[in-house]
Amino acid sequence: MSIRLLNVWHIGAWNRNIGDWALAYHMHRLLNEQAALKGWHLNFYLVDGQRTYFHPELVDQLNAEADLVIIGGGGNLFHRPEDHSQSGWMLNISLTELDRVKKPIVVYGIGYNRFPFDPNEFPAITSRHLLYLQEKARLFSARNHGSKKVMVEQFGLIPNKIDVIPDAGICLYDRHIEIPALNKKGPVIALNWAGDRPSFRYPEPAGQHMQHSQDIIKSALLRSVHELDAQIMFLPHLMGIDTEIYPDFAEGFPSRSIFSTHLELPFLYRPPGEILYANVPFFTNFFRQADLVLGMRAHTCILSFGAGTKFIPLGEHCKLAHFAADVGIPSDYIIPRLPLGPDAAAQVFGKIQSCLEDSSYQRLIETAHGKQMEILRAFNDRVLNVLA
Repeated sequence: MSIRLLNVWHIGAWNRNIGDWALAYHMHRLLNEQAALKGWHLNFYLVDGQRTYFHPELVDQLNAEADLVIIGGGGNLFHRPEDHSQSGWMLNISLTELDRVKKPIVVYGIGYNRFPFDPNEFPAITSRHLLYLQEKARLFSARNHGSKKVMVEQFGLIPNKIDVIPDAGICLYDRHIEIPALNKKGPVIALNWAGDRPSFRYPEPAGQHMQHSQDIIKSALLRSVHELDAQIMFLPHLMGIDTEIYPDFAEGFPSRSIFSTHLELPFLYRPPGEILYANVPFFTNFFRQADLVLGMRAHTCILSFGAGTKFIPLGEHCKLAHFAADVGIPSDYIIPRLPLGPDAAAQVFGKIQSCLEDSSYQRLIETAHGKQMEILRAFNDRVLNVLA
């Protein structure tokens, strides 16, 4: 049987964050797995929507080469004034050039991604741009119900024309990789600490609140080492931004009780701007080798869920709460803001211990994952039908 080859221009945040690369990798694998049943193969042409200016000649190329345009997924609905985006969000294309796109468009699981203390408002163009994109797209989807709610209430989108699908990062095609420092004598607790944009993540004074949060988490993890015989896996997503706190954070832990993946396997961490696609199956395997993950980034929680690993969302960013709500994570295991007071570390330790011991949480993840995969596969079938 001959194979039908189809070209997909995939527009997303293909930059320094390996969580977004993981989303792309797993989306491509799953879509091609389903396309193969039709005798098709999709060739993906990756375009970084945040750093690409869609000039007329580029749109001409898209119209000449693409069979389908996919926009998303991930936390694409953000506004950074320094990007000078023509739309006010990730997709840097004017309404004029968007109107000239002739090939079918699928908006694939985009998410609202404004930080809790970000003072920058979306410009007026963003609502008009999203409304026109929704009208033009063959399919338009959000990555959680919380994002859909914001799209409707803040940007005026039409609710019955927004599907809700899970982030494709829940479908792991990981490959095992040995972590030299891992001993597995006790539970392995992974910590993903997000070091970027502290002034957007914490109330003022942001530096003091960030340090206070680090101190609480460190105390809780030290207690986990001493009382639960745990080993701590420091699991950064971004080199520099996420890794610079590690030497101070690791100080005071017993020998061999803590390690960082960026030091154990440095070849999986590349400088900003490099292609991370080939590292994804090995990086995502870290989540399968942990027993519990504390995560400040949405993809940390999403990839943990995909690996069937318990996780505790950590931080006030709404995308954490949105994902947790959609998959039914118990509120007891969500820490939107770290507690204050002398017993704060004890409270966090209590959640860690309880979570590790809670077999019902493990069953919940397994059941929820099956349901979310059904939603994702069904949406992918509709994406492929656009190409039929």
